[in-house]
Parts: sequence; C-alpha cells; structure tokens
Amino acid sequence: MKFDNVMAEINGFGRFQKRMFILMVIPRMTLPLHFLLNNFIAAIPPHHCNISSLDDGGLFRNLSLEDRLVVSVPVQQDGTPNSCQMFAEPQYHLLFNFSNLTDLPTVPCQNGWMFDTTTFKSTLATEWDLVCDKKTVNKATATIFFIGVMIGAAVFGYLSDRFGRKKMLLLSYMITSVFGFASAFSYNFPMFAAMRFFTGLGISGISIISIVLSIEWVDIRHRTRVGVLISLDWSVNTALLPVLAYFVRDWRYLTATVTTPLLVAMISWRQNGLGYCSFMARIGVSLAPLI
Repeated sequence: MKFDNVMAEINGFGRFQKRMFILMVIPRMTLPLHFLLNNFIAAIPPHHCNISSLDDGGLFRNLSLEDRLVVSVPVQQDGTPNSCQMFAEPQYHLLFNFSNLTDLPTVPCQNGWMFDTTTFKSTLATEWDLVCDKKTVNKATATIFFIGVMIGAAVFGYLSDRFGRKKMLLLSYMITSVFGFASAFSYNFPMFAAMRFFTGLGISGISIISIVLSIEWVDIRHRTRVGVLISLDWSVNTALLPVLAYFVRDWRYLTATVTTPLLVAMISWRQNGLGYCSFMARIGVSLAPLI
C-alpha cells in the first residue's frame, strides 16, 4: 500500500495531525517576525551632528538648544537641521540674519550624531552611527540575513531528506535560537551581521521543514486546507510585529523578544515526538489485519 492510502485508511487528519499542526504554529510565529524585523531595528531616526564639542564656555553655553542648532548646523530645504553636515565654526550672526547661507563653510559631523529617541529608543543606526556615509552598511543587514535564508533553504532541504525532518527541525530551532539571542548581545556591527546571517540560515530550516511535515502527515483530502491554514501565520504575526515594536523600542530587546517563541518550540518538539510514536503504533494496529 502507498503511504497516502494508509493515511486515508486511518483518518489522515486525526488527533495526531491536529496536535502537530498546533505545535508547528509556535515556531512559525518567528518567521514573519524575523523576516520583517529589519524594518524596525534598522530604522534611522531624525538626527543631526553632535554639537556638544562647540561649547566653549562662552556665548554658546548661554544659548538655548534651538539657537545652538541655528548657529551650528545648516538647514535643509525642508527647514530641518542637516543630518550630515555642520558649520566649521559657530555662525552667531545667523541668530539675526538668515539671508546668506550658501557661502558658509561646512564640514562632516566631527563628533558623532544626536538622535531623536521619541519613536525608537535604540536602533542599529543609533548604536553604531550607521548614518550618512555608513547608511549603506545599515541597509546591508537585511541582505545579509536573506543570504542566510537562501543558503539555509538548500542546506536544510538536503539535510532533512538525508537525516530526517524531526532531527533537522530541532537543529534549526537550536541554530535560530542561539544566533537570534547572540544577535541581541552583539557588541559591534560585524558580529551582529554574522549572527543575523546564521539566524537566517536556521530560520529557513524552520520554514521549509515545518510546512512539509504539516502537509506530509495528513491525507490528500486535507492537504490544501492544512497548507492554507499554516500559511495564515504570516498574516497574523505580520500584524503582531508592529504591536511588539511599539512596546519594545530597543533593538536588542526586540530581537530577543521575537526569538523567544523558539524556546517553547524546543519543548513542544519532544511532545510532538511522543505523539509520533503513538501514531505509528496506531498505524501498525490498523494495518495488522491487512498484512
């Protein structure tokens, strides 16, 4: 008998399949959360040059913050302070005359940047000053992550066929958890980029193995339904991520938060294994009269 015929014979969408489906939802929560995480942790808040070094103890100190910006940072066409340039020296005459700004000498930011933390308490940009000339480095984080996803799809596709889906699913849980939390504790950008690469590699295994397991272990009649239902986690958890980001505004805590469901998934992996043994015993009992 073909395996599909066996599944149809013993009710291919019974308690085991439903429990496995529910347990697979837990690790799959992390998929859209990690895939879209870069939209929040790599956000670039409004910023301008750090002008604290211009405080010479004289007139500059007595100015309000607004006036300090006027004499220290040129304005852009929209009236906001320039993000990457500052005046070479304080231009006190601008407090009284804004008519001539084009001939004033400017230099790149000399002492870092000051960021608006109203929306984001901390991001990659504020952590490592990934703005202006380094803005492309900030954007590269998403590319690095998805390169890991691409390679992981090939690696775990082969390994799950070679060594079994259950073992490789646990391995993908472990890889994503270890490197996901390591990303949150990175102390420089190269380390963070490497951790995100391996996080993408591991999470690719979760993506392909979980959906294959969910579909393989149901009968043909229910496969379309299961495939559609398990894909809905993308819609639900994509809507959940902005809510999490609203309350968790530090990039380190947000990265750790979206990785946390995998700790529960590793516990549920064992429960799924026990259910598998019970289900296989049931198959044996059901087919015994046919042998």
